Amino acid sequence: MNWHRFLAYVVLACWIGLTAVTVGTALQWSAARGDSQVKIQRALTAQKEASDTPPPSQRQQELADTPAERAEIAARQRDHDHLVYKAEEASDAIGNALNLEAIVRNQFWWEFAVWGGLTLLTSALLAERRESEEAASAHRERSHT
Repeated sequence: MNWHRFLAYVVLACWIGLTAVTVGTALQWSAARGDSQVKIQRALTAQKEASDTPPPSQRQQELADTPAERAEIAARQRDHDHLVYKAEEASDAIGNALNLEAIVRNQFWWEFAVWGGLTLLTSALLAERRESEEAASAHRERSHT
């Protein structure tokens, strides 16, 4: 068995497999980028909603005379607290999405570097095999004449 040929085909098979993995990682990176952009937009919207509805002031709370006014102020405070909580959660989601995007981006670039190395190695092995086959066929032709 020709070990050089075997090695060339094994490296070629690894290159083919890594090509699919690298393309899959590139698609994951694209999806992670889109996801982080959506989460950024959601966080901006939540922050805008929270800032557009200010909490009831201390003066409003003190001036509330009737139970209905106190209930209304308490409801406004709960709504504001909910919007602030929602904005904080969205901000945390931004951090998580950006971290995931960075991890997938780094993974892609490492896979791409290995893929490039395998490309060069496969090219060198296949080119060397062709040169050795051409030299062997030229030697056979000279020995037959």
